[in-house]
Amino acid sequence: MKKSSFKTLFYLSNEDVNIVEIKRLDLPETADKSDIFHWLLFGNDCSIQKLTFVSMNEENGFQLREFKEGKLRFNDDIGFYDTETSHALQCNRPNELPDTLASLLENYLT
Repeated sequence: MKKSSFKTLFYLSNEDVNIVEIKRLDLPETADKSDIFHWLLFGNDCSIQKLTFVSMNEENGFQLREFKEGKLRFNDDIGFYDTETSHALQCNRPNELPDTLASLLENYLT
C-alpha cells in the first residue's frame, strides 16, 4: 500500500461541506509553511478549494482561523465557518476522514 502524502490535522463537516487541515508529508521540513500546511474546503460536487490562510488565534475555548474566503471557529465538538452565511459544522477525529475525501486529497496533491 502506498504511503499517504499527508496527515489530517483537523476535519470538520456537515451535509454540504467538509473542511480539512492537512500537513504534507512529502515535502522537506524546510519548505515554506504555506506549502506544508493546507486548509481545504470540499463541496458536495467533489470540488476542492484551498483556503488562503491569514491568521490563527484562540478565544473562549474556540480555535479561530481567518482566511481570505471566510472565518472558522471550532472546538472539540462543533465549528462554524462564516462567509456570507454561517455553516454549522461537526468536528470529527482526523482519522475519520472518509476514503473518498482521502482519495480526492491524494489526487489534489499530485
